[in-house]
Amino acid sequence: MKKILLATIIASVSLTGCKTIESVQKDLGSITSGLTGDEATPEQVQLAYEKAEQAFQEALTAYNLIDSEALADFDTEKVYEAKEVWQVLESEFAELRLSPGHALDSASLFSSDTVADEIMEQSQQVIILVEGATVSKERITAVLKPVREEFAVLTQIDAKIHFEKRYSTLNEQHQELKQLLIDGKEAQVEQYVPQLLEQLTALEKDAVVQFYFSEYIHKIYKLANSDKASVFPAVYRDVKIHLEQGQVYAQQNYREYDGIKLKADLVAHQIARINSLYSEYTNLKTALDDKEIENELLKFENELAELTEKVGLGDLRNLTFSEQLNKVKEKL
Repeated sequence: MKKILLATIIASVSLTGCKTIESVQKDLGSITSGLTGDEATPEQVQLAYEKAEQAFQEALTAYNLIDSEALADFDTEKVYEAKEVWQVLESEFAELRLSPGHALDSASLFSSDTVADEIMEQSQQVIILVEGATVSKERITAVLKPVREEFAVLTQIDAKIHFEKRYSTLNEQHQELKQLLIDGKEAQVEQYVPQLLEQLTALEKDAVVQFYFSEYIHKIYKLANSDKASVFPAVYRDVKIHLEQGQVYAQQNYREYDGIKLKADLVAHQIARINSLYSEYTNLKTALDDKEIENELLKFENELAELTEKVGLGDLRNLTFSEQLNKVKEKL
């Protein structure tokens, strides 16, 4: 079974028509059986070197898949082992390349393998490990595709920053599922995926609200502790109502980013509105009775709003009265 798997692996990374490393080793073994470096003919030594070189090139092709396929993101253990073997293989083949005549020399005092044998065996190991990591990637991308897509969305809306603990807990579960898939336990993972997706979706909803409305929530907290809320309670209620409506909309339509942005802009508009009104209030405070200030200002604000709507400028209540009048003048 191992030989069949190996042949499949090598065939997937070899040039068309190339023999597998296993068959190369058999050919080489039949040619050099019982020979030492001193006993072999120059032709046999050259053949051994060529077979080792072929095996090395096939291993190199497989090794390059680690980066091109981002295999370390899916099976770090096999990738780590492949890199460890590759370091030794690359070094030993570099030495052999400088002295091809040593291809049939003994690899060590304690081994009957030749230098060429050892290079081919190490090449086998690299290919098998890379193929194993590739299988892990295929399982993970197939079974955990919706989970991985959800994490990609969470990254875009800064969930890891705003909800660090929840994100970390769910990511740990994600990594555990990946390991189960590496171990070949697809059925077990498939049963748990819906539960994880439910938790990820709940986090996404909260993260969307935080991403689009956190700035305005902070500003509204400041408004609540300022004179603006007490001087303009009706306007302050409008601010809070728009915030609540925006948050509800975001929770219910958490992927409708354009719509959520419009709701957030409405909240910003209302905050700017109360700030503008308060600016007018401070300017007129000395001339009006404090108890009548809101009614008087709102009356003037409504009259001015009717004017801006009539001339086609829309709702400009987020601007000061002076700024609104200047806009009307520019329009006329």
